[in-house]
This record gives sequence, C-alpha cells and structure tokens, in this order.
Amino acid sequence: MRVLISGTCRPELNSNYGLIEAIAQGFEQLDGPDVQLVQLGQLIPAIEHWRPHLTLLVGGLALETVPLAIVHHLCQRVASALVFWSLEDPYEIDHARQQGHWFDLICTTDFASRCFYPGHWRVEHLPLAAPPQPEPQGQQRLTPPGRWLFCGVPFPNRLTWIRAIQAARPAGLLLGPGWPSFAAPTQVGSQRVGLAVLRQLYGVMPITLYLGRVHNLANGAGVMASTPGPRLFEAAGFGGCQLVCGAGLETQLFYEPQTELLWADTPEQAIDQLLWAEAHPKAVNSIARNAWRRTQAEHLYRHRAQTLLSWIKP
Repeated sequence: MRVLISGTCRPELNSNYGLIEAIAQGFEQLDGPDVQLVQLGQLIPAIEHWRPHLTLLVGGLALETVPLAIVHHLCQRVASALVFWSLEDPYEIDHARQQGHWFDLICTTDFASRCFYPGHWRVEHLPLAAPPQPEPQGQQRLTPPGRWLFCGVPFPNRLTWIRAIQAARPAGLLLGPGWPSFAAPTQVGSQRVGLAVLRQLYGVMPITLYLGRVHNLANGAGVMASTPGPRLFEAAGFGGCQLVCGAGLETQLFYEPQTELLWADTPEQAIDQLLWAEAHPKAVNSIARNAWRRTQAEHLYRHRAQTLLSWIKP
C-alpha cells in the first residue's frame, strides 16, 4: 500500500509540523506501507505520478491553502482514499465542517467534536500519540524534587493555573513565547524550544504540568475539548512524571491517575500534589516509568496508523 501524507499548510506556517513528521514515521514503522511525506506544494504532482492508495492530509483547514476540489478529483481518478486527520478540533471545527464533504474519512483528535459533524459523514476519533523511545536509563531528576515544568502558549486558562501554582510553589520553569515575568526562582524562557531539548527536559524535571488549551478560533457551537493533546502522550513517552491539571475525565482512558500520572481538579489540589511529589521522589520515578510503559504499549503513532489503515481497507 502506498500512503501519501501532507500537512495542510507549508511547514514554515506550522509551529507543530513535527507532529506531522511523527505521524509519517508511525506509518513507516508498520510492515507493508510505502510512505511518502510531501510538502503541500508537491501534493498534486505526487498524487498524479505516484498514485497512492491513501492520501492523508494532516492539520487544520482554517488557512484554506489546500485546493480540495482538485485533490478530491485526482484521488478519485487514481482510486486513492482521501482522509483528513484534524489536529485542530474543536478550536477550528467550523472550517472542518465547511470543507469536510470532500473526504472519504475524517479522523478527529477530539472525541467531543465527533458528535458535531454531519451524521452521514464518516468520522472517527483518533487521538494523537508519541514516537517510540527506549526506556530511560539512569536519568537523574533535577533538584529540588518539587520543581515543575510547563511548555506552551499562555492561554487564559493556563495563566489562571500557573499563577496559582507559582504563587505557592515558585520553583518552576516556563517555556514558550508570551509568558509574563515572574519573580525568582521561577524561570521563564520566552523563545520556542526545540523538540529535542523539550524531550530531554521531560526526563529530568521532577514534574511536568499538563494544561489543555481553551482558545477557540472557529467554534460556533462552543464545543468543549474532551481528548488530551499530544503533549500528554509525548511527555509520558519520554520519561516525564506529569501532573494533569483540570483536563477532564477522558484522560483517564489513556493513563491511570496516581499510578501513571498525578491528577488535580483545582489549583489547590495541584499544589498539594507538588508537595507530595517533593516528599516522594521514588514514587515520582515509578509513576514516570509506568507512564512510559503504557505509552510504548498503546499510545505510539504506529498504533494510530494501524487503526487508521483498518478503517480504509475494503
């Protein structure tokens, strides 16, 4: 089977293009598929000349950079299934609903969003995941053992949590553009961090905070996101012990609280969990190892690729 994969915009416009590369690698790790990852400008000639069995577009549709009518016509001509894996539900779901009729299958990363697509479309829930990673060996976590890490954009819901946590437990490291200044010992890095550096930090920082985003760009129905994003899986897969902050019950379908991650429904509970982690560094390491094992067994991109292929086979 020939699988052609492309993002829905040029890589330089997509700060999360690494996710698309990881998805392509997941298909490559399966026995059988012949995989090509192409940039958007190469998509049409690749369909015409390579004649894939599956054409997979990954990302969002807000920029309207994909000539979907032409892509749909070419896929029909070469008998290729045309699939969209939406990474931006529910934040841009209105765009997907407007353009989704061109696709044979839509995969949404968000379970709640699936219910808001037209009933006669084929829509499946397909969460994001992590790349494979050997078990961390002999890593030493930084001190103090209650220190925490968060990397991401300071959406308002995240600011609320971070301000409360930082006021009580200031030994934190914030990474990403747009964060306000905080007094020492909180450290703020305002530049985007490379994936290689971030993955190292997951394994050495005592606690990684997981905070979802609330930032709708085109979500007229006001759909509330239910499925956790890729950082949950990636941090677990690279040896992080995560404290999940107010992320909803669906997270517990993927990891078990207090065994594979720490859990807090309120900022006060998050502060209590950080105090507990500081007093129990061996338990923190055990939780991180359990999360790594669960990720390698169930939540890699090759697992998601295998699921997607099972949906399009005749």
